[in-house]
Amino acid sequence: MSAKLQLLILMLALTAILVAGCTQPAPASGSTATALNMTVPFAPVPVPAGSGMQLAYELELVPADGRVPVVEKVEVFDAATKTVLFTADGDLLAALYHPAAVPPPTPAELQDGTGKVPMPRVSVWFVVKPDAVPDRLVHRVTLNRSASGLPPETVTGGEVAVRKDAAPVVIGAPMSGPGWMAMETTSPFTHHFSAQITIGGVTRVPQRYAQDWILLDPVTGAAAKGNFTLARNYFGFGKELYAGADGTVVAALDGLPDIETIYSAPPATLDTAAGNFVIIDVGNKKYACYAHMVNGSVRVKPGDVVKEGQVIGLMGNSGNSDIPHLHFQVVTDTPSFLGAEGYPHVFRSFDSQGGVHINRAIERQASPGYTMTQLWSEMGEFAEYLKTPVPRQNMLPENNEIVRFP
Repeated sequence: MSAKLQLLILMLALTAILVAGCTQPAPASGSTATALNMTVPFAPVPVPAGSGMQLAYELELVPADGRVPVVEKVEVFDAATKTVLFTADGDLLAALYHPAAVPPPTPAELQDGTGKVPMPRVSVWFVVKPDAVPDRLVHRVTLNRSASGLPPETVTGGEVAVRKDAAPVVIGAPMSGPGWMAMETTSPFTHHFSAQITIGGVTRVPQRYAQDWILLDPVTGAAAKGNFTLARNYFGFGKELYAGADGTVVAALDGLPDIETIYSAPPATLDTAAGNFVIIDVGNKKYACYAHMVNGSVRVKPGDVVKEGQVIGLMGNSGNSDIPHLHFQVVTDTPSFLGAEGYPHVFRSFDSQGGVHINRAIERQASPGYTMTQLWSEMGEFAEYLKTPVPRQNMLPENNEIVRFP
């Protein structure tokens, strides 16, 4: 979980820009510019959530002439209707743009693992109504050429089919009971979605649809009791974690130490970032990944066949973890936390109980000297519960949504 929750909360204020229903028409004619090639390395799969169908992917920009592009606007529109679905410029674009690394990553880095991006990328996440998912998307990029004394130039391309032929993996409850808050999901501003990882020469977004699950008191919204700096005092520490589907364990690690105080994790490596973990093959080259378990709590080993609902370990604070939580993600093709492509999943059944009051948290964090420990000690002031929970089936929880699992 990111140590910079302040930035996350600030960025969440921008998500209103991503609401579906923009109706500005795109120009009928495309640009004749040829300075930039655009590709979508991993086509979007529509994912249902409370706000609508989520479309998430990356637009990669490859300069045809080798020059670094200066991007000032990115637009996404429906290829059939020419309706603009998403626009990013100014501060929003700055938050979503991943410039190519300077100097570029070395061959060894590209092979062994790096967060440096070899080609510029733009993270795209927007929402449309369930009955308005487009068949194909087209992109228009406006380039700033003022340094050369030239007017802006537009390039249209990067057409991609929306994967209506694919479906998210359906996952059963990974925990049980009320008060589970989903963090760092359904938003382009999370550290999960923004992390572009290159391993084996391929750049992927392995945590594209991941969540960090944190347990709050289902009545007060508090995250812990007693000393809020101690990980063991958080309500989620030691809670049972369940296999979300029938499958076979393909990887597991135990023996990494618990991090006793929050926000004190040692520098992470590719081998230790997930802490004590389990990865389950759930079929069709899809893998469910569970991270940061309690030292000594992992109850399965590679080769074990597990059933949905079986206990596989306990929630903890190991690896690259700031407070006790479950990091959960599904990946495709390769059973790896960082060396695979993130694939969408939904949870079969949960009740939406409420969420975190973002504006109140932003206001409190503006106080001089306010710390992350204070934020967690005051979480009960930010959490808001609905009088009547809303049942959800086969959906991805929204960012900072509080849910009850069966």
